[in-house]
Amino acid sequence: MLKLYSYGKINLFLDIEGRLTNGYHLIKSVIQSIDIKDEIVLNPINENKIVIKCSDISIPVNEENTCYKAASLIKKIYAIDSGIHIYIEKNIPSEAGLAGGSANAAALIKGLNILWNLNLSLEEMKSIGLQVGADIPFCLVGGTCLAEGIGDKVTVLNNFVWDNILIIKPDFSMSTAFVYKNLTSNYYNLYKNNKMLEYISSKDYEKTAIEISNTLEKVAEKFHPEINQIKELLMNSGALSCAMTGSGSAIFAFFKDRKAMDKAYFTAKDIYPTIYRTKTVNTGVKLYD
Repeated sequence: MLKLYSYGKINLFLDIEGRLTNGYHLIKSVIQSIDIKDEIVLNPINENKIVIKCSDISIPVNEENTCYKAASLIKKIYAIDSGIHIYIEKNIPSEAGLAGGSANAAALIKGLNILWNLNLSLEEMKSIGLQVGADIPFCLVGGTCLAEGIGDKVTVLNNFVWDNILIIKPDFSMSTAFVYKNLTSNYYNLYKNNKMLEYISSKDYEKTAIEISNTLEKVAEKFHPEINQIKELLMNSGALSCAMTGSGSAIFAFFKDRKAMDKAYFTAKDIYPTIYRTKTVNTGVKLYD
C-alpha cells in the first residue's frame, strides 16, 4: 500500500497569449500550491484492471477519472500487466479551478512510479501527465511555478509564502472547456506589463499578492456575475486582494493577518458554506509519512 497527498493550486496570475491551430491556448501563469489536499491510497491487486473508489459520489470512478486515464496510459506505455486499486479521499472541490483532478493524477503517476518500479524521471512523468491534463505537469512539481506554452513548460520560482488565504467555492461550477470556448481574442495579452515575476524574484510577498490577475475571470463573470459579488464581499471584509483561480468557479483572497481572515470567514460562511482557510505550501505531491 502507498498513500500520498495531492495538493490543490491557485493561479496567482493567468494571461492568455494566443491560440494554436489545434485549439489549445497558450498561457502564461504563475501557479501556487495551497494546503488543501486530497488523499490517494494505492493498493496493488491481482487482477489486471484499474479500480477506483472515491469518498465523493459526484466524482466519476470510470474511464473519465483523471487517475484512471493516467494509470491506463502508464499501463499501455510500459506494458504493465499488474492491477491497481485507487482510493481517493476528496477535500478539494471539483470544477473550482483548484486542480483537484489534476493533482490526483499527479499523485497517481508518482505513486505508480514507485509501486511499479518504473524509474521515471520528472520529465517523463510530466510528459505522461500532459497527455491527461494541462495542470498535471505543475502538480508534479508544486510550490511556486511559472507555467507557459499549453502548461507543459514549468519553471520553478522563488517560493511565494502567504499564511492567510480564504477560498470561496460558490454553488455553481465552471467547466474549463466552456470558459475557453467563450474566450475571444480581445482577451489575449491583457497583462503583458504585470510585474508579478519581478516581485516574486525579490520575495516581495505583499506586492505579489496585490498583483494577482486572471484573464479567464473576465469570461466567467459574464455568465456568473456572482463572481464579482463574492470579490466585493471579500474586499469589503478586509482582503488585500482577490481573484478567481483558473477557469473558476472558486475565488481566493489574501489577508494580511489571521484576525482579518477569520472575520471575513465568519462573515461569508453562512452565505457560501464551501469556504476554506488555507495557506501556501511548497509541494504538489507528498508521500504519507
